[in-house]
Amino acid sequence: MLEELQRLQTHLGMLKERLQMFQEENSRIEQQLLDSQRQAESRISQQASQLEANQNRIQELEAQLATSQEQQQHMQQDSSTLAERYTRLEKSCTILKEKFEELLLERNNLRSDKDQLTQQKQLLNQEITHLKQEKERLLAKNEHAKAKVESIIQRLAILGTEQDQNSQEIQAIENTANEMNGEVQS
Repeated sequence: MLEELQRLQTHLGMLKERLQMFQEENSRIEQQLLDSQRQAESRISQQASQLEANQNRIQELEAQLATSQEQQQHMQQDSSTLAERYTRLEKSCTILKEKFEELLLERNNLRSDKDQLTQQKQLLNQEITHLKQEKERLLAKNEHAKAKVESIIQRLAILGTEQDQNSQEIQAIENTANEMNGEVQS
């Protein structure tokens, strides 16, 4: 798109140079026409044949002038067309620039979201690690409590006295141990 813009600018410059050249040539031709007419008027009485030649020359110059004017008109039309293209290209460049800026903003937002999600993931991983450690600690505590309860049960079984009362206490301790075990596992 920039290459086409540069090409169009170069072409526009060349057209302007050619237009100026034709305008200078037109001025020169018009000046020659005036000079020819003056010479013809001064020699009318002396050279009738010269008059006819000068009239022919004038006609040629007028034809060249008409051709030059047509070329000038075509160049002006080309210049207008190129100016319109240039304006459209400028608008397209502006639109593309705005779209590019929107994409950059969206990219930055996505990067920000990614960073936030990464931080959240790290925090969740740390929390999972902490919960695993807590679970292991509670399981160890449960095993320790279970061993104590079993030891108490064995001692109570050995004593054998006050069986009903001890049986009830043992049952209560086992229930407590089982409840603690259930709480730790959940």
